[in-house]
Amino acid sequence: MIDFHSHVLPGIDDGSSCEEESLDMLRIAKSQGVITMLATPHFYAQNNSVGHFLKDREKSFNKLKACTEYMKDDAYPAIKLGAEVCYFNGIGQARELEKLCIEDTDAILLELPFTQWNKSVLQDVIMLMEERHLTVILAHIERFYACQKRKKIWKEVLDLPVIFQVNAEFFDGRKKRKLIKKLVEENRPIVLGSDCHNTDRRKPNLDMGYSFIREKIGQNAVDEIEKVSVEILEK
Repeated sequence: MIDFHSHVLPGIDDGSSCEEESLDMLRIAKSQGVITMLATPHFYAQNNSVGHFLKDREKSFNKLKACTEYMKDDAYPAIKLGAEVCYFNGIGQARELEKLCIEDTDAILLELPFTQWNKSVLQDVIMLMEERHLTVILAHIERFYACQKRKKIWKEVLDLPVIFQVNAEFFDGRKKRKLIKKLVEENRPIVLGSDCHNTDRRKPNLDMGYSFIREKIGQNAVDEIEKVSVEILEK
């Protein structure tokens, strides 16, 4: 399994507080069958420059790496660096955005606003794909439905050729389950993420999401999710 959304890097955002907690998170993920974990700390353009963010991310990753270098190679999931990029007006034209893509890919994990989306949001996402030629992954898509009173815009965004990242805990709400089932039935590209932040309330839980999909939707849906996940990282 590939975890497409995590806050496992220590001391960089509201995720893991220290190297020890990060190691515990990695162990939990490994025990569930996760082979690769994407480290996607929050990036807020209003608070940080791309260059400063990348330096902080590298520093955090090196601290964690130093703790694991004497362990067996298969003791933890492999880590790929990325970012959870918070939407801001004009993001479609922002400089250096490509540097926030998932390591060795053209894919960017984008968190849209927790407010009513509008045409500007739609156009920015389109620009990222058509003019910047990025593969856009929309973070935890199931969490935005309640904010969207104008369903026309919601539908227009969902009809874009994006990839939908779903948090593994989506099964905790009926509307969330219904949305994910609909996306699966429509053969939309989906990847799963734990969005883990710690070892307590928001711990790694990717196995729960996969188990629910396997039981309620079928193994074919699981196979397709894994296929999409591998294809993104191999681009």
